[in-house]
Amino acid sequence: MVRKIRFLALVLLPLCLFGCSMWAHKGANSPGDLPAKAVAPSAPLKVRVVGVTNDTRNLYDVDVIGMLWNGLEKSLKQRGMLWTPKSAGTPYLMTGHITYFKNPILLERIYPYMGDTVLKVRVDISRDGKHVATIEDSRSIGYGKGMWTLHAWKEVFAQVSQAVVKQAAQRLYGVDSGIAKK
Repeated sequence: MVRKIRFLALVLLPLCLFGCSMWAHKGANSPGDLPAKAVAPSAPLKVRVVGVTNDTRNLYDVDVIGMLWNGLEKSLKQRGMLWTPKSAGTPYLMTGHITYFKNPILLERIYPYMGDTVLKVRVDISRDGKHVATIEDSRSIGYGKGMWTLHAWKEVFAQVSQAVVKQAAQRLYGVDSGIAKK
């Protein structure tokens, strides 16, 4: 009995210590990111999300299409790039494709490299029927990066959406700040 308790302590202690490191970088911003409570800048070019498809051909217990669509719109709105019916001019059209998604169960996330939550997307941007840019991005949350979070897939979709919109701003405006040149 004592051996079993020692074994469980040996296994569970490191998991508890390394499982919550995701919160350490939660407030850190990388260059080009907008502060969370900043007023969205008004960008002269607007982008409209017109479609998101699940190219993995798998069905998931989470709404992957809705999560990516809403994440892209939220990120565009934060940067002032979201097209609305009141916006003037022709918007850029953004179409998202989920090329790979892995959402393991909690027990799989305990083991390194076995239970990573992974998302890979490709986004096409066009205007007036002409292809302007293709943006690909992938993110993962794995062992030691918040493995005890029950909804790691939400964080992965948020990270990918922000990264895609940041890259779109860089390509469309030629800047890294997310605020358009005037």
